[in-house]
Amino acid sequence: MRKFFIPWLTAALLLGLLVAPVGAKGPKCADIQSTNAAGNQLSRASWDGLSGDVNGFFFLEGVSCEKVTYTLIIVDDEGATALLGQASIVGDGVNSEVAILVTGVSAEDGDVCAWVVSSRGKQSIDRAPSDGCVILLDDGSSPGGGKGF
Repeated sequence: MRKFFIPWLTAALLLGLLVAPVGAKGPKCADIQSTNAAGNQLSRASWDGLSGDVNGFFFLEGVSCEKVTYTLIIVDDEGATALLGQASIVGDGVNSEVAILVTGVSAEDGDVCAWVVSSRGKQSIDRAPSDGCVILLDDGSSPGGGKGF
């Protein structure tokens, strides 16, 4: 029994290594980064409570893909499911920076939560932050010294 089990286990492990997906995190064009390549600019968002505009700006690991959609999502509080607003843009195949504007966002408590998602069709590829959201104050700032995506 032991002679049969060890080769079978070895073959199963090897097969598992061979079929494991390469680059499981997705293509570089969909990988949202917290900073630019030089590390001197943050991916970030801000909300102007008077105009209702949320500006999102983030960096990708590579040049954006023309078949990838980038979406900025706004909710009232972390964990909330009702959307206050969202906007999407399709990659241009040229830039590794993405800017998205969501208009008409209002919340009575003076803050909203934002995150960004890259997707292809209905398949979500990356999300930033990876869980939760970035809290944005209605004066254009965010707590903690301007925490970005």
